[in-house]
Amino acid sequence: MSPDRPALQPPVPPPVPPPVPVFDPVLVFERNGQPYCCPAADVVEIVEEPALDDPGYAAPLVAAVLSHGGRFIPAIDPAGVFDRPAARRGDAILIQGPLGVVALLADRVVGFRKPDSVAPAPWIPPGRLCRSAATIDGIGRAFLFGADGIGDVPAAAPVAAQVPVPAQSPAGAVATPADAGAMHLVFTIGGRLHAAAYGEVRRILHRQRSFRIPGGTAPVRHAVEVTGAVVPVLDLTGALDRADAAGSTGDRRCDFVVLSCAAGPLALRVDRIERPLALVRDATEPGWFPSPGIAGIARRDDRDYALVTGASLWRDLLDGTAAEAPAR
Repeated sequence: MSPDRPALQPPVPPPVPPPVPVFDPVLVFERNGQPYCCPAADVVEIVEEPALDDPGYAAPLVAAVLSHGGRFIPAIDPAGVFDRPAARRGDAILIQGPLGVVALLADRVVGFRKPDSVAPAPWIPPGRLCRSAATIDGIGRAFLFGADGIGDVPAAAPVAAQVPVPAQSPAGAVATPADAGAMHLVFTIGGRLHAAAYGEVRRILHRQRSFRIPGGTAPVRHAVEVTGAVVPVLDLTGALDRADAAGSTGDRRCDFVVLSCAAGPLALRVDRIERPLALVRDATEPGWFPSPGIAGIARRDDRDYALVTGASLWRDLLDGTAAEAPAR
Protein backbone atom coordinates (compact mmCIF):
# COMPACT_ATOMS: atom_id res chain seq x y z
CA MET A 1 0.00 0.00 0.00
CA SER A 2 1.34 3.48 -0.89
CA PRO A 3 2.52 5.38 2.19
CA ASP A 4 0.65 8.46 0.91
CA ARG A 5 -2.70 6.64 0.84
CA PRO A 6 -4.49 6.34 4.20
CA ALA A 7 -5.36 2.89 5.38
CA LEU A 8 -8.91 1.79 4.75
CA GLN A 9 -11.09 2.00 7.83
CA PRO A 10 -13.84 -0.52 8.55
CA PRO A 11 -17.30 0.90 8.00
CA VAL A 12 -18.86 2.46 11.07
CA PRO A 13 -22.10 0.69 11.95
CA PRO A 14 -25.16 2.94 12.29
CA PRO A 15 -26.08 3.86 15.84
CA VAL A 16 -28.48 1.47 17.49
CA PRO A 17 -31.52 3.32 18.86
CA PRO A 18 -32.10 2.73 22.55
CA PRO A 19 -34.84 0.24 23.36
CA VAL A 20 -38.27 1.72 23.95
CA PRO A 21 -39.25 1.07 27.57
CA VAL A 22 -42.39 -0.98 28.04
CA PHE A 23 -44.43 -0.57 31.21
CA ASP A 24 -46.88 -3.06 32.64
CA PRO A 25 -50.60 -2.17 32.60
CA VAL A 26 -52.08 -0.28 35.52
CA LEU A 27 -55.61 0.08 36.84
CA VAL A 28 -56.59 3.76 36.84
CA PHE A 29 -59.11 5.15 39.31
CA GLU A 30 -60.20 8.55 40.56
CA ARG A 31 -60.56 10.00 44.02
CA ASN A 32 -61.87 13.55 44.48
CA GLY A 33 -61.19 14.22 40.79
CA GLN A 34 -57.52 13.23 41.06
CA PRO A 35 -56.31 10.23 39.02
CA TYR A 36 -54.42 7.44 40.77
CA CYS A 37 -53.35 4.00 39.62
CA CYS A 38 -52.02 0.67 40.82
CA PRO A 39 -50.27 -2.18 38.95
CA ALA A 40 -52.82 -4.50 37.39
CA ALA A 41 -50.79 -7.47 38.62
CA ASP A 42 -51.28 -6.36 42.24
CA VAL A 43 -55.09 -6.12 42.03
CA VAL A 44 -56.87 -9.10 43.55
CA GLU A 45 -60.46 -7.82 43.61
CA ILE A 46 -62.70 -4.77 43.39
CA VAL A 47 -65.48 -4.58 45.98
CA GLU A 48 -68.27 -2.24 44.93
CA GLU A 49 -69.45 0.18 47.63
CA PRO A 50 -68.65 -2.04 50.62
CA ALA A 51 -69.72 -1.25 54.18
CA LEU A 52 -66.85 0.75 55.67
CA ASP A 53 -66.45 1.02 59.44
CA ASP A 54 -64.55 3.42 61.64
CA PRO A 55 -61.21 1.81 62.61
CA GLY A 56 -61.91 2.78 66.21
CA TYR A 57 -58.35 3.91 66.79
CA ALA A 58 -55.75 6.00 65.03
CA ALA A 59 -53.70 3.88 62.60
CA PRO A 60 -51.25 5.31 60.05
CA LEU A 61 -52.94 5.91 56.67
CA VAL A 62 -56.05 3.88 57.61
CA ALA A 63 -59.32 5.74 56.89
CA ALA A 64 -61.71 2.81 57.37
CA VAL A 65 -61.95 -0.95 57.79
CA LEU A 66 -64.02 -3.39 55.75
CA SER A 67 -64.88 -6.98 56.53
CA HIS A 68 -64.36 -9.11 53.44
CA GLY A 69 -63.53 -12.75 52.86
CA GLY A 70 -63.50 -13.55 56.57
CA ARG A 71 -60.93 -10.91 57.53
CA PHE A 72 -60.71 -7.21 58.29
CA ILE A 73 -58.93 -5.21 55.61
CA PRO A 74 -57.68 -1.66 56.21
CA ALA A 75 -58.96 0.85 53.65
CA ILE A 76 -56.74 3.71 52.51
CA ASP A 77 -58.13 6.95 51.09
CA PRO A 78 -55.54 8.18 48.54
CA ALA A 79 -56.59 11.74 49.29
CA GLY A 80 -55.67 11.21 52.93
CA VAL A 81 -52.23 9.97 51.90
CA PHE A 82 -51.60 13.45 50.51
CA ASP A 83 -52.84 15.19 53.66
CA ARG A 84 -56.32 15.93 52.36
CA PRO A 85 -59.51 15.04 54.27
CA ALA A 86 -60.19 11.32 54.13
CA ALA A 87 -63.70 9.90 53.71
CA ARG A 88 -65.28 6.49 54.30
CA ARG A 89 -67.06 6.00 50.96
CA GLY A 90 -66.60 4.55 47.48
CA ASP A 91 -65.46 1.29 45.92
CA ALA A 92 -62.55 -0.68 47.38
CA ILE A 93 -59.68 -1.87 45.17
CA LEU A 94 -57.86 -4.66 46.99
CA ILE A 95 -54.14 -4.86 46.27
CA GLN A 96 -51.92 -7.58 47.64
CA GLY A 97 -48.22 -7.99 48.23
CA PRO A 98 -46.00 -10.26 50.32
CA LEU A 99 -46.62 -8.08 53.38
CA GLY A 100 -50.41 -8.17 53.24
CA VAL A 101 -53.56 -6.75 51.67
CA VAL A 102 -54.95 -3.22 51.74
CA ALA A 103 -57.94 -1.57 50.07
CA LEU A 104 -57.69 1.66 48.09
CA LEU A 105 -60.89 3.72 48.11
CA ALA A 106 -62.04 5.04 44.72
CA ASP A 107 -64.89 7.22 43.51
CA ARG A 108 -64.65 5.81 39.98
CA VAL A 109 -62.68 3.01 38.39
CA VAL A 110 -61.52 4.24 34.97
CA GLY A 111 -60.06 0.95 33.71
CA PHE A 112 -56.79 -0.54 32.53
CA ARG A 113 -54.24 1.64 30.79
CA LYS A 114 -50.65 1.25 29.58
CA PRO A 115 -48.44 4.00 31.05
CA ASP A 116 -46.19 6.06 28.80
CA SER A 117 -43.71 6.38 31.65
CA VAL A 118 -43.27 5.45 35.30
CA ALA A 119 -40.72 7.21 37.47
CA PRO A 120 -39.94 7.58 41.18
CA ALA A 121 -41.63 10.44 43.02
CA PRO A 122 -38.97 11.42 45.58
CA TRP A 123 -40.97 14.45 46.74
CA ILE A 124 -43.50 12.16 48.44
CA PRO A 125 -42.48 11.68 52.08
CA PRO A 126 -41.50 8.14 53.14
CA GLY A 127 -44.16 5.92 54.63
CA ARG A 128 -47.02 7.13 52.41
CA LEU A 129 -47.65 3.89 50.45
CA CYS A 130 -46.90 5.72 47.18
CA ARG A 131 -43.44 5.37 45.67
CA SER A 132 -43.80 6.61 42.10
CA ALA A 133 -46.01 8.32 39.52
CA ALA A 134 -47.09 7.33 36.02
CA THR A 135 -47.83 9.40 32.94
CA ILE A 136 -50.78 7.98 30.98
CA ASP A 137 -52.15 9.11 27.63
CA GLY A 138 -55.48 10.88 28.10
CA ILE A 139 -55.11 10.82 31.89
CA GLY A 140 -51.96 12.79 32.68
CA ARG A 141 -50.03 12.19 35.86
CA ALA A 142 -51.35 9.53 38.20
CA PHE A 143 -49.74 8.63 41.50
CA LEU A 144 -49.03 4.89 41.66
CA PHE A 145 -49.85 2.72 44.67
CA GLY A 146 -48.25 -0.71 44.49
CA ALA A 147 -47.55 -3.78 46.55
CA ASP A 148 -44.06 -2.44 47.28
CA GLY A 149 -45.59 0.16 49.59
CA ILE A 150 -47.90 -2.09 51.60
CA GLY A 151 -45.25 -2.33 54.31
CA ASP A 152 -46.04 1.31 55.14
CA VAL A 153 -49.38 0.15 56.57
CA PRO A 154 -48.67 -1.63 59.86
CA ALA A 155 -52.29 -2.79 60.02
CA ALA A 156 -52.23 -4.51 56.58
CA ALA A 157 -54.38 -7.62 56.52
CA PRO A 158 -52.44 -10.91 56.27
CA VAL A 159 -52.52 -12.75 52.96
CA ALA A 160 -55.28 -15.37 53.02
CA ALA A 161 -54.24 -18.99 52.75
CA GLN A 162 -55.35 -20.77 49.60
CA VAL A 163 -57.43 -23.63 50.99
CA PRO A 164 -60.05 -25.72 49.20
CA VAL A 165 -63.66 -24.69 49.58
CA PRO A 166 -65.70 -27.76 50.62
CA ALA A 167 -68.66 -26.90 48.44
CA GLN A 168 -69.88 -29.03 45.56
CA SER A 169 -70.58 -27.51 42.16
CA PRO A 170 -73.57 -28.72 40.12
CA ALA A 171 -71.19 -30.93 38.16
CA GLY A 172 -70.06 -32.61 41.37
CA ALA A 173 -66.53 -31.24 41.44
CA VAL A 174 -65.08 -29.59 44.52
CA ALA A 175 -64.96 -25.82 44.06
CA THR A 176 -61.61 -24.10 44.56
CA PRO A 177 -60.98 -20.46 45.43
CA ALA A 178 -60.32 -19.73 41.75
CA ASP A 179 -63.62 -21.35 40.73
CA ALA A 180 -65.39 -19.37 43.44
CA GLY A 181 -64.50 -16.00 41.96
CA ALA A 182 -61.31 -15.64 39.93
CA MET A 183 -60.44 -12.16 38.72
CA HIS A 184 -61.29 -11.50 35.08
CA LEU A 185 -60.73 -8.64 32.69
CA VAL A 186 -64.15 -7.57 31.41
CA PHE A 187 -64.64 -5.96 28.00
CA THR A 188 -67.39 -5.42 25.46
CA ILE A 189 -67.49 -6.73 21.90
CA GLY A 190 -70.43 -5.74 19.74
CA GLY A 191 -72.14 -4.35 22.82
CA ARG A 192 -72.00 -7.67 24.69
CA LEU A 193 -70.04 -8.45 27.83
CA HIS A 194 -67.03 -10.72 27.48
CA ALA A 195 -64.29 -11.62 29.93
CA ALA A 196 -60.89 -13.28 30.05
CA ALA A 197 -59.21 -14.63 33.16
CA TYR A 198 -56.20 -12.66 34.36
CA GLY A 199 -53.93 -15.59 33.58
CA GLU A 200 -55.06 -15.59 29.93
CA VAL A 201 -54.27 -11.91 29.28
CA ARG A 202 -50.76 -11.19 28.04
CA ARG A 203 -51.15 -7.47 27.40
CA ILE A 204 -53.77 -4.74 27.25
CA LEU A 205 -53.42 -2.24 24.39
CA HIS A 206 -55.29 1.02 24.84
CA ARG A 207 -55.94 3.22 21.80
CA GLN A 208 -53.47 1.35 19.60
CA ARG A 209 -53.35 1.81 15.83
CA SER A 210 -53.75 -1.30 13.67
CA PHE A 211 -52.80 -1.80 10.02
CA ARG A 212 -54.03 -4.02 7.21
CA ILE A 213 -51.99 -7.10 6.32
CA PRO A 214 -51.22 -7.12 2.55
CA GLY A 215 -53.01 -10.12 1.10
CA GLY A 216 -54.54 -10.99 4.46
CA THR A 217 -57.59 -13.24 4.41
CA ALA A 218 -60.53 -13.56 6.78
CA PRO A 219 -60.67 -13.68 9.69
CA VAL A 220 -57.17 -12.18 10.09
CA ARG A 221 -56.85 -9.14 7.84
CA HIS A 222 -55.20 -6.75 10.28
CA ALA A 223 -52.30 -6.68 12.69
CA VAL A 224 -50.97 -4.51 15.48
CA GLU A 225 -47.45 -3.85 16.69
CA VAL A 226 -46.68 -5.01 20.23
CA THR A 227 -43.21 -4.13 21.54
CA GLY A 228 -41.63 -4.52 18.13
CA ALA A 229 -43.53 -7.68 17.12
CA VAL A 230 -46.34 -7.89 14.58
CA VAL A 231 -49.36 -9.57 16.18
CA PRO A 232 -52.41 -10.69 14.16
CA VAL A 233 -55.72 -9.07 15.04
CA LEU A 234 -59.03 -10.91 15.39
CA ASP A 235 -62.00 -8.56 14.94
CA LEU A 236 -65.21 -10.41 15.79
CA THR A 237 -67.49 -7.55 14.71
CA GLY A 238 -65.78 -6.72 11.39
CA ALA A 239 -65.48 -3.04 12.34
CA LEU A 240 -61.98 -2.75 10.86
CA ASP A 241 -63.12 -4.31 7.56
CA ARG A 242 -66.05 -1.90 7.36
CA ALA A 243 -63.72 1.04 7.95
CA ASP A 244 -61.48 -0.23 5.15
CA ALA A 245 -64.45 -0.61 2.79
CA ALA A 246 -65.63 2.91 3.60
CA GLY A 247 -62.17 4.31 2.96
CA SER A 248 -62.03 5.81 6.43
CA THR A 249 -58.96 7.96 7.01
CA GLY A 250 -59.85 9.07 10.54
CA ASP A 251 -58.45 7.87 13.83
CA ARG A 252 -58.19 4.09 13.52
CA ARG A 253 -56.92 3.46 17.03
CA CYS A 254 -58.72 0.76 19.03
CA ASP A 255 -58.44 -1.19 22.25
CA PHE A 256 -57.05 -4.71 22.14
CA VAL A 257 -56.70 -7.59 24.57
CA VAL A 258 -53.71 -9.78 23.71
CA LEU A 259 -54.21 -13.49 24.42
CA SER A 260 -52.09 -16.57 23.71
CA CYS A 261 -53.00 -19.23 21.18
CA ALA A 262 -51.25 -22.09 19.39
CA ALA A 263 -49.63 -19.68 16.90
CA GLY A 264 -48.43 -17.22 19.56
CA PRO A 265 -49.97 -13.93 20.70
CA LEU A 266 -53.35 -12.91 19.28
CA ALA A 267 -54.83 -9.41 19.64
CA LEU A 268 -58.61 -9.40 20.12
CA ARG A 269 -60.19 -6.08 19.13
CA VAL A 270 -62.69 -4.92 21.75
CA ASP A 271 -65.14 -2.03 21.90
CA ARG A 272 -64.21 -0.99 25.41
CA ILE A 273 -62.24 -2.35 28.34
CA GLU A 274 -64.32 -2.39 31.49
CA ARG A 275 -63.41 -2.79 35.15
CA PRO A 276 -62.02 -6.12 36.39
CA LEU A 277 -64.43 -8.37 38.24
CA ALA A 278 -64.34 -11.59 40.22
CA LEU A 279 -66.54 -13.96 38.22
CA VAL A 280 -67.95 -17.40 38.93
CA ARG A 281 -67.82 -19.76 36.00
CA ASP A 282 -71.04 -21.64 35.29
CA ALA A 283 -70.62 -25.40 35.40
CA THR A 284 -73.04 -25.87 32.48
CA GLU A 285 -71.33 -27.30 29.41
CA PRO A 286 -71.06 -24.32 27.01
CA GLY A 287 -71.39 -26.39 23.85
CA TRP A 288 -74.87 -25.01 23.31
CA PHE A 289 -73.63 -21.42 23.24
CA PRO A 290 -74.37 -19.99 19.77
CA SER A 291 -71.19 -17.91 19.39
CA PRO A 292 -68.00 -19.71 18.31
CA GLY A 293 -64.84 -18.89 20.18
CA ILE A 294 -66.56 -18.89 23.57
CA ALA A 295 -64.92 -21.09 26.19
CA GLY A 296 -67.67 -20.85 28.80
CA ILE A 297 -70.09 -18.63 30.67
CA ALA A 298 -69.47 -16.70 33.88
CA ARG A 299 -72.12 -15.04 36.01
CA ARG A 300 -72.21 -12.23 38.55
CA ASP A 301 -75.20 -10.39 39.95
CA ASP A 302 -77.55 -12.05 37.44
CA ARG A 303 -75.45 -10.87 34.48
CA ASP A 304 -73.83 -13.22 31.98
CA TYR A 305 -70.29 -12.87 30.66
CA ALA A 306 -68.95 -14.82 27.68
CA LEU A 307 -65.53 -16.20 28.59
CA VAL A 308 -62.91 -16.23 25.85
CA THR A 309 -59.44 -17.74 25.71
CA GLY A 310 -56.81 -17.73 23.02
CA ALA A 311 -57.27 -21.49 22.70
CA SER A 312 -61.03 -21.25 22.14
CA LEU A 313 -60.65 -18.49 19.54
CA TRP A 314 -58.01 -20.49 17.71
CA ARG A 315 -60.09 -23.66 17.86
CA ASP A 316 -63.37 -22.22 16.62
CA LEU A 317 -62.49 -19.21 14.45
CA LEU A 318 -58.96 -19.52 13.14
CA ASP A 319 -58.39 -23.25 12.70
CA GLY A 320 -54.82 -22.62 11.57
CA THR A 321 -55.51 -19.69 9.22
CA ALA A 322 -53.59 -17.30 11.48
CA ALA A 323 -50.47 -19.35 10.93
CA GLU A 324 -50.01 -17.30 7.77
CA ALA A 325 -49.58 -14.15 9.88
CA PRO A 326 -47.81 -15.09 13.12
CA ALA A 327 -46.07 -12.58 15.33
CA ARG A 328 -42.66 -11.75 13.90
